[in-house]
Amino acid sequence: MRFESAVALRYLASSRRRAHVALVAFISIAGLAVGVLALVVSLALLSGFQDRIRRQMMERTAHLRVSPARGARLAEPEKVRAALERVPGVQRVSPAIEGRAWAFNAAVPGVVPVPVRYRSAADRPRAARGAVVSGAVAARLHVQAGDDIRLASSRTRLSPIGLLPVTAVVPVDEVRLGSALDKPGEVEVSVETARVLSDTATGAGAYEARLERPDDAERAARAVQAALGPSYRVETWRELNGPLAFALRLEKAVIFFTVGLIILVAALNIVSNIAMTVIEKKRDLGVFTAMGAAPASLERIYLTLGAAIGAVGTIAGIVLGAGISIALDRYGVVPLPSDVYMLSHVPFAVHPVEVAVIGAFAFATAVAAAVLPARAAARLAPGEAIRLSR
Repeated sequence: MRFESAVALRYLASSRRRAHVALVAFISIAGLAVGVLALVVSLALLSGFQDRIRRQMMERTAHLRVSPARGARLAEPEKVRAALERVPGVQRVSPAIEGRAWAFNAAVPGVVPVPVRYRSAADRPRAARGAVVSGAVAARLHVQAGDDIRLASSRTRLSPIGLLPVTAVVPVDEVRLGSALDKPGEVEVSVETARVLSDTATGAGAYEARLERPDDAERAARAVQAALGPSYRVETWRELNGPLAFALRLEKAVIFFTVGLIILVAALNIVSNIAMTVIEKKRDLGVFTAMGAAPASLERIYLTLGAAIGAVGTIAGIVLGAGISIALDRYGVVPLPSDVYMLSHVPFAVHPVEVAVIGAFAFATAVAAAVLPARAAARLAPGEAIRLSR
């Protein structure tokens, strides 16, 4: 063990002989631990909700979407389909067809119709022929799963009595509760129903694909873009949800820096603790200097002392924070109404990378807090140190 480390650890242990020094050291460690604990639990809470939002992104959004760079329809839809089907790990390729319509309760004519936006969904099984409606649309139409709704498209067809809107009657397969990804007035239908409503027998405005591994979407997008050329735009599920993804990142950054202020406040206690230790050990500083210790060695003693306080406080905070977060999530300590939030309890998710960033931030802050008193100790002259310590 180096000279500086041995002296620093000795100071940390021997400070217990003086009650006030020991109390300040304990407060410094406890304050840092509480700050780290609060930051770990806060980010775990935020990550728990955000992980479920990202999971909904992957479930409800196409992993790849190919649309024309210019224009509303694909010029070569079969070429696009073939390029997507060649992607390794692709599960399903389907056309993306959407439009506007009015939704009616097929069984109760007196219910006021609701304007909706229909779209074909790439995440639904091929055998699904019904519709998925949002909770808001279902409430306004007074329908539930199993009921029929009538969709009247904005397009018309010619009949013996004149122009009539194109309509389709579909059963309601699912009433989807609201989430961050749901758009008001949206109805998901099968590809066949969407073609009837949009009067699009062939082709599409875009093609969507689902992958076995959504995390490979960027690599797959680059391959598809290289195969199709610049006349097509290839987007991943992350790009399709870009504004929401940015909001999630911004939210986590704000929480990190806001709760991280507790760690900065704890660093002030570390400054006072080390400054008090410098005052208590002035005679030792003079003796070390007289024996040939360089000022840099004296500075490293107190930097090591700050690092020791930071390490103990950081480790304690991480262990407590991660343990509390895991226990809260496993045992569902904080319940939620599942019919509102689609969750039975508040979720917590501990990410190792985030914990490592918190630990590095807390430890670096503790070491930085020790710099000022450590430099003051290095500048103290031997004679002055012995004289002031009397």
